[in-house]
Amino acid sequence: MAPQLTCADYHVAWICPLADVELLPARLMLDEEHTTPPYDSDYDENTYICGTIGSHNVVIVTCPPGETNVNAGRLSGPMFKTFPNIRMAVLVGIGGGIPPLKQSEDSLENIHLGDVVVGWPDDGKPACVYHDRRRLKVNGDFEIMGTMQDPDWRLQNALSILDSDYELGKTTFEHQLARLVTRKNKKKFVHPGLEHDRLFMATCRHHIGYYGSDCVACDQSQLVQRPQRTEEDMNELVFHRGRIATGNSVIQDGELRDQIRARCDGALCVEMEAAGVDVNRKCLVIRGISDYADSHKNDRWKFYAAGNAAAFTRELLCRIQPGVVKDMKAAVEAPWIVPFTRPLSFVGRETLLAQLSAHISSEGCQRLAVYGLGGCGKTALALEAAYSTRERQPTRAIFWVPAVSRETFEQAYLAIGKLLRIPDIADPKADVKRLVKTRLSDEGSGQWLMIVDNADDTSVLLGASEEEAGANRLIDYLPHSRKGSIIFTTRTRKAAIKLAPNNAVKLGELDEGEAKEVLGKLLLQKDMPKDDDMVHWFLETLTFLPVAIVQAAAFINENGIALSEYITMFESSERNAMELLSEEYEDRGRYGNKKNPVATTWYISFQQIQQQDKLAAEYLSFMACTTGESIPASILPLSSSKLEKAKAIDTLKAYALITERQPHEKWQDQIQEYPETFDIHALVYLATRNWLKESNRWPSAVAKALTRLVEVLPYGGHSKRMIWTAYLPHANHIVGLPEVYEAEARMSLLNRIGWCESTLGRFKAAELAHRQLLEHKENMFGKDHPDTLTSMNNLAHSLQNQGKFKEAEKMIRETLAGLEKVFGKEHQNTLASMNSLAHSLQSQGRFKEAEDKIRETLAGSEKVLGREHPSTLATINDLANSLYNQGKFREAEKLGRETLALTEQVLGKEHPNTLQSMNNLASSLLSQKRFEEAEKIYRETLALKEKVLGKKHPDTLTSMNNLAQSLQYQGKYMEAEKMNRETLALKEKVLGRKHPGTLTSMSNLVAVLELQEKYKEAEEIHRETLALKERVFEKERLDKLLGKQSSTRTLAVEGYLKNADKIDQELMRIYERIEVVTQNERSERVTMEVFHDPNHPANSEFLGNYSAMRSRSLASSQIC
Repeated sequence: MAPQLTCADYHVAWICPLADVELLPARLMLDEEHTTPPYDSDYDENTYICGTIGSHNVVIVTCPPGETNVNAGRLSGPMFKTFPNIRMAVLVGIGGGIPPLKQSEDSLENIHLGDVVVGWPDDGKPACVYHDRRRLKVNGDFEIMGTMQDPDWRLQNALSILDSDYELGKTTFEHQLARLVTRKNKKKFVHPGLEHDRLFMATCRHHIGYYGSDCVACDQSQLVQRPQRTEEDMNELVFHRGRIATGNSVIQDGELRDQIRARCDGALCVEMEAAGVDVNRKCLVIRGISDYADSHKNDRWKFYAAGNAAAFTRELLCRIQPGVVKDMKAAVEAPWIVPFTRPLSFVGRETLLAQLSAHISSEGCQRLAVYGLGGCGKTALALEAAYSTRERQPTRAIFWVPAVSRETFEQAYLAIGKLLRIPDIADPKADVKRLVKTRLSDEGSGQWLMIVDNADDTSVLLGASEEEAGANRLIDYLPHSRKGSIIFTTRTRKAAIKLAPNNAVKLGELDEGEAKEVLGKLLLQKDMPKDDDMVHWFLETLTFLPVAIVQAAAFINENGIALSEYITMFESSERNAMELLSEEYEDRGRYGNKKNPVATTWYISFQQIQQQDKLAAEYLSFMACTTGESIPASILPLSSSKLEKAKAIDTLKAYALITERQPHEKWQDQIQEYPETFDIHALVYLATRNWLKESNRWPSAVAKALTRLVEVLPYGGHSKRMIWTAYLPHANHIVGLPEVYEAEARMSLLNRIGWCESTLGRFKAAELAHRQLLEHKENMFGKDHPDTLTSMNNLAHSLQNQGKFKEAEKMIRETLAGLEKVFGKEHQNTLASMNSLAHSLQSQGRFKEAEDKIRETLAGSEKVLGREHPSTLATINDLANSLYNQGKFREAEKLGRETLALTEQVLGKEHPNTLQSMNNLASSLLSQKRFEEAEKIYRETLALKEKVLGKKHPDTLTSMNNLAQSLQYQGKYMEAEKMNRETLALKEKVLGRKHPGTLTSMSNLVAVLELQEKYKEAEEIHRETLALKERVFEKERLDKLLGKQSSTRTLAVEGYLKNADKIDQELMRIYERIEVVTQNERSERVTMEVFHDPNHPANSEFLGNYSAMRSRSLASSQIC
């Protein structure tokens, strides 16, 4: 019967991660196998084989058969805790040989297949170097991640003696090798033959063929010319002392292998497992060379190489006395429970890491919480903090406690209790959480750090157990000691503040430099992008979010595509983007039962929000239906109270799903008026939409959003314009969604959009909305339905505003015919359409036709509505304008006074229609050179408009403009300039820089500046105005022509008066080309025909005909 010892009786650890290849030769080296002593298999999942080699009690640790790419840290961490008296560790197995840069003349000094490399260089530099081929510096070098110390000095002495004995031929390798040649395993460990030991040049790729095809089709001329081994050498175990490079992936590229050699100070071997060995342990790495780490590798040599490595290890152990091993100093091993390896792609975050480091080092059991959007790297930051703390403070215990659920928390506490060997911890009746808290709260337990990860659901830590009535909350079991520190990670700011009230820090996305570095570390070298613009585009598409970059890089590496291909796929459709964001990928920094795609990361947040705050979930759904940017708080669905709304918004902000947008510079002096707006994270926006679609909630969300926009968006107008302007992009977006099925609500929203766009002077956009609306109404109601005819009229209005007068007139006539057919000639709607036709005719300069149509409209209105009806009064006012446009100023004045008196009597002095009549009367007086009378009425009109409409109302600004022109015509240039500047500043704020009214004010300011010979400033503003007008208007519009006129005029003023005749002729040609002018523009030209008096201040600046033309040009925007 095999003997059985205790775990404490073993002092030598033999680590062989690859059970399929490395375990058998290791067992064959044992003199005797023991029954494995009992150990906690719940905590330690390793497989152990125990036995003796000489006088040493040895424990062999491996993984279950079939597992590959196993990091040795996964084995050694639990092993050192299960077997507490381990004094020496050897990592034995196979690796890839790295031929030297220059081959030696002695074949035994060169690396050959089957040789053994011992991690023990003689240059004083580290025995093992951890590299990461995915982490490349700017110059293309690999980044060195860490090093492993040289073996213990007593072990080095044994190695020196073995090296010397080897030179003297006094080793017993042949006896160790003989242990491999059993009847059953004889063929496995036999030398494969010198003819199969081929080293190709690094640039030579394996010919396409099956794995292990023995390179029969490869280019034999590419073989490296070097001294060959002999048949006699086949029977000798050859070993080399040198550096071993250990990384995170298999190397099958000769050029890459040689780069590793150069970067790792002439390494002789490359492998994968040693990187995870505890840095505090002095582990000797021994590797049998089974391939040359190039594309020609195969499995022919792996057992032979593994056997040689095992034989060398036994030879070494047999030369060390057991007492020497027992006397070796045990490494200081602080308790360590961290379930993940160090995040190799971690970069940056120096400020936060420094903050965490200071927190960990401080006394008083400080608590700190890191919060941020799911996928921003909170767990990676905590892991980096854990590993860096371990390096700086090797005696500090570090524990990882997942707070995903109550169960994960309790399981972590049980593991901590077992690791600390707390008495009775395994008793089923034990209060594990209390026992762990008590132990760690005792300062005698030393320094510790506890990381409570994924504390997103506050009910886990702060809620009472449903099973244990009256039980404490989990947070009450967190230990408290001056020597301890706790770090929480959570997605929500609310949770962070509850868990660490005075110490919550936000983790945002990476900056571009950090994101670029992460990408460089993740992509394979051949895929490293050269195009900075492409990299920026890629990272910007992924919003610089770490988890999205990691996932995308994994997809790119796995599928061998370029960055540009990934972006094309991502941006081709929302569906493709979500498929990419939903791709699973290998991530050793994730819990085993948790899915790692980006989309899934946020779905968890969405579900938590649904459970915690229904209104917040409703807001998130609504935001997913908008553009996703600049979403005003006032547009969100109604809530029962302001407090409920504030809490819901705060929930979304707390999860970092939305961010509040800061006011633009132009609003800095009006912060109180600036609407509170939010942006939803771009990738969260995509994920939310997909989540709604997958859960069949998308159509309902769209319908609710459509209804809400109809509720909040007005029919244009300048009341609260700043607020509803922020709604407009979202209205346009929602009305265009294919899932908008409610026809009535859609038509209502289109109508509102059309009028809002008209108010803003965006007439092309208004036309588009009205055309869509008309199409819907024609399909639903037919062409002759009143609603359809109304939409036709509205469309005509938007066409007319763009100067498309012929098209507008045609549509108005069609509308009028339809209304006459449906309602008759005397119906109010028919009369309104007749009035629209009159306006269209006036806009084309067909004043006599317009007058006739207005008189016809007036007759009908008086008959149907009465002389004093507001609509009748408005028509009388239109007639006065028509007379004015034809130069019939006295008749226009008389009718204007009559209209004003009636309007004032019916509507009151302060009614907007009354104020408009006052304005028109003043214009008639101005046309008759009765400037003082005109100025007086303009001032009175302005004062009343400021009182009734407010200082910033567009109609008020029009009156300011008119008053400024009145002052200008009287030669009061400084006062006129001041008012023009004030008007322009207000129009820019109220209407926007590109609005036609704003552009008119800019032209007016240019005119008054020129009159004061301020030519430089005038020309600068003029050029800016002209550039804006070219973008806003069609090329043949009047304002552009007047802009050309203004430019010609400026040249004349600056010294080219000798060409005055030519300039006059050019100006006259411009006017002849003006076929399309607005009603106001035409009337202003007519007004200025009377200003050719050379004695008047407005005409005394220049000589002759030019003076007349200049005055006429100044009139171009008198009434706006």
